Amino acid sequence: MYDNELRALLLELLVELTPKDYERKKVEEIVHLFTSRINDICRELKINAKAEVQGSIAKDTWISGDRDIDIFIVFPKGTPAHIVRTLGLEIAKKASGTNYVECYAEHPYVRAFVEDYAIDIVPCSEFDPKEGRPPTAVDRTPLHTRFVNEKLNERLRNEVRLLKGFMKGIGVYGAEVKVTGFSGYLCELLVIYYGSFLEVINNARYWKPFSTLIDLAKHYEDPKQALKIFKSPLVVIDPVDKKRNVAAALSLDKLSLFMLACNLFMSRPSKIFFKLEEHVIEEATEGDLRNYLDKSKTTILALATTLKSMPPDILWGQIRRSCNGIVRLLEQEGFKVLRWSVWSDDEKEVVFLIELESSKITPTIKHMGPPITSIEDVMSFLQKHVSSPQTVAGPYIEGDRLVVLTVRRASEATSFLKDNIHRAELSRDFAEALSERFDVALNEGVLSVCRGKVSSYRRFLKSFLRGSPHWLMNICA
Repeated sequence: MYDNELRALLLELLVELTPKDYERKKVEEIVHLFTSRINDICRELKINAKAEVQGSIAKDTWISGDRDIDIFIVFPKGTPAHIVRTLGLEIAKKASGTNYVECYAEHPYVRAFVEDYAIDIVPCSEFDPKEGRPPTAVDRTPLHTRFVNEKLNERLRNEVRLLKGFMKGIGVYGAEVKVTGFSGYLCELLVIYYGSFLEVINNARYWKPFSTLIDLAKHYEDPKQALKIFKSPLVVIDPVDKKRNVAAALSLDKLSLFMLACNLFMSRPSKIFFKLEEHVIEEATEGDLRNYLDKSKTTILALATTLKSMPPDILWGQIRRSCNGIVRLLEQEGFKVLRWSVWSDDEKEVVFLIELESSKITPTIKHMGPPITSIEDVMSFLQKHVSSPQTVAGPYIEGDRLVVLTVRRASEATSFLKDNIHRAELSRDFAEALSERFDVALNEGVLSVCRGKVSSYRRFLKSFLRGSPHWLMNICA
């Protein structure tokens, strides 16, 4: 049984997380505006489709401050996928007016803007899971809404709000590429399965990555079969589709972070777990950088560029692929990468931070060759190194192997990147962006490398320097 003090804390948090009357009224106005527009357009064009509200608004699991609304244009079952995409997109654009952007995930949709609200207008078709896989992933969404609404009551909806607020506060909420965390639907399923926010938190402490299965609909008689099929850090079988893992986007890092936060919350409950980092962290200063570098004796390198504008998921997909490629390039050359992270304005500007053991490495390295018993490899090694201008000493024998001391291509990180960035595995758009803007800065210079949302970037930099999440620092201080 949980103590009264903890329950009082959760009640206080719930008051903060529950949407206020004025928020509900505003959302209802926007929903009515767009659903009416979509239905009117469908009637005018004599199209057999209708507007439906989906997502957390439809399930009443959204929390105060949320500014995202999902409205689906639902076509009848059996409508060809290309008709749903093309005609649905045309309807979505007409309903959006002039203030919108086209977005693409697996499926094209439109994101419209009204004041500070973002309204995703998504074409889909009705889908019966008994007839196989849906034409697109979004076709499952109305079934998700129906399932959750059948399972939730007012108490459980409040429990979902607590879980979402907790996940947002610790930085693991969102299945998008930028976050690789828990989706809203996954939060709802966890509460349905465990029965309350506290039971989710308490049980999650004992999850075993790659060995934990949650199957509400009992699609699989043998849990080992499902774990073998999906091979994810956490497996949560979609109640409406046994072939889908709702937690597929969840990374091991974010799962582990959630489990750590659950452990700390159960031992030391606090509102700090529900505070967004951007609301509690200050901007980094030159003094912060100097103090950190004096203590760490490391080097912080920043690489900044500007990509063409694209949807956030595509942007972050390119960012992660390209930054991984740059890290591998540095490590292959011999630079010791201690850690790295990326900031973006979610539109086009990117700043990639890398902490190196040192920006300089020893110019001469020891390169171990083949054992003398490998005759062909020995001859090849000798031909390559005997007359090479990069050879400092050798080849010579050490034990039963050939060895050579050779000069690296570069011994300083910034000049190495500028001369060799083309060798990294980069996305095409990232490579093109670097040809236009390739800003590199070291140490105190990283403070000024951002051209756009400077305040947001400097808060990110402050977080990078600190290393730990704000809630962990607060609880363990």
